[in-house]
This record gives sequence, C-alpha cells and structure tokens, in this order.
Amino acid sequence: MKVATAGSPPSPGVFSWVKGGNFLSKVVEKTKTMSENVITTLDPQMKEFMKSGGDIEVVVASDKEGKVAPVREAFQEVFGQATVYGLASRAASIAEQPVGFASGRQAALERVSSLRKSGNVEAQTVIVGVESFLYEVTEDLWLDLSCLLLTDPARKISLQAFTQPTPVDARVVAKLKDGTPPDYPKQWSGFAVTIGSAMAEELGVVHTTWQKAVTGLSREELLVPAARALAGLYRRELQARVDTV
Repeated sequence: MKVATAGSPPSPGVFSWVKGGNFLSKVVEKTKTMSENVITTLDPQMKEFMKSGGDIEVVVASDKEGKVAPVREAFQEVFGQATVYGLASRAASIAEQPVGFASGRQAALERVSSLRKSGNVEAQTVIVGVESFLYEVTEDLWLDLSCLLLTDPARKISLQAFTQPTPVDARVVAKLKDGTPPDYPKQWSGFAVTIGSAMAEELGVVHTTWQKAVTGLSREELLVPAARALAGLYRRELQARVDTV
C-alpha cells in the first residue's frame, strides 16, 4: 500500500503541462477549480471520481454509505486525493448499543480487528472504524456520539476522534434498558436495543435520520468534522515521520 506524505506533490492532472511563474499558475489553478466546480455541479458523483486516487488508501470498517461517505469526503479534502471505500464488519463482544467512551472505542476497534482477520484486506491496510455510543451525563440527560478510530499498522499509528454529541432524553434510554433481557451476555457494555431504533419509533422517522430530526444535523453532517479532524491528525503524523528522516 502506498501512502503519501503531507508534503508530497499532487498527482498529475489535466493541467499538469503548465510550467512557469506564480501568476500563470494561479490563473490555471483558478481555471481548474472552476472546471471541477462545473463538472461536480452537473454530476455530483463526479466529485468522488475526480478526487479518488493518489497515494492515500483508507478502508472503512462498514459497508454503510452513511459511514463511508463522510470519511471519504474528509480524507479527500485534507489530502487532496484519496481512495476511500467500505467493507462490512462488526464488533463481536460489545453490545448492539454501546454505552460509555470505553465501550464505544472498543466497538470501533473490534470492527477494525474483525475486518483485518477476515482476509478481505491486506495486513498493512489503513482502516477506520466508526461506532456510535451513548454517554450518561446526568440521570436526565444522555448523549449520543460516535467514535472514529484509525489504525495504520505499517507506521504503528493509532488515532481517534469523536463527533459532536446529540442530546437524548433519559425517558428514551429507559426503553433501551427495558428492552435488554436480564441475561443479555453483553449488558456490561451497553444495551441490546439501539438508540436509532428507539428514536425512530419515538419520532416516527427512519432510524438513520433521527439525529437530523432532533437537531437539524444528520449523522453524516456530524461525522464529517470528526473525520476531518482524524484525517488532519493522520496527516500530521505522516509529516512528523518525514521530518525525522
């Protein structure tokens, strides 16, 4: 697997033939940007195509586009070009609805580990795990967050970031508790019922859109800033390794 350093030059493109001074370079860059904007406006899916490639390749431990797309957008923004796609994975030992930072992080880590053990990726692949979890602030207030965890075994890099929290009424969390059997083997780490299913029933919406119904921000919109922070941390780590050589 190839991974670019933060200071690596971008891959040659349509305007790579241009040489010369700063003025001409700025004119060309502006023209290139305008051309890309026109193309992506006419066909939004072209943005992913145009920004794929380069030396950064990241696999998201999920086949849900709601998780993959925010990571792809963030890494392509930070690195200029990046190939990001998802593969199905799951956390084996953590509850369906993790509770607490430790459980949320462990679930994300298990998704990464499970994908590595599946044989569907190479041993040195950079993988990002994404897992939502609940956190109890007070008896009356709970928060829903997501943990994003990146591992790069080739460089021994492990990073994590968290989304902005979404408030959850304790009354809804009580339904999760009631829906979890007393003998549920994973109850040490959370509930057997997810907050998405409970909120979908409460609000009368699809389980993937409940955050937007509550705050006006979709899960994808919450994941993008956290994924951007994760990509920024990763870029910094790569640059640090170049600077020490």
